[in-house]
Amino acid sequence: MSYQSDMAKVKGLGSVKHGFAHWWMQRLTAVLLIPTGLFVLISLMKLDALTAVAVTAWMQSPMNSILLLLFLLTATYHGALGLQVVVEDYIGNHAAQFVFQYLIKILMILLMMVNTYSVSSVLFG
Repeated sequence: MSYQSDMAKVKGLGSVKHGFAHWWMQRLTAVLLIPTGLFVLISLMKLDALTAVAVTAWMQSPMNSILLLLFLLTATYHGALGLQVVVEDYIGNHAAQFVFQYLIKILMILLMMVNTYSVSSVLFG
């Protein structure tokens, strides 16, 4: 027989720890993707041709590069948050969840580094 209340049994478990923060970050990144994504899409559509030379010239503008990098980093983080939810929902084995969660985080960091390097190398020549 247990003398714990129902609240004491579940305290510190489940989404009480990080569920709201995860949900909130997913919503914030989704909202941030709308204006930055529209800017990148409309700006690229305004180019005469989508050649490497034209896109490189477009990326050499500091404002375009900053907004493109913001879009890429936000999209990468938003995607990693979405993959984390998929892993939590569809993989039942806790050890496999652990491995996949860390693989997602490592790949997210690597992709963010590649994005930052690529945009900055074009911007700074």
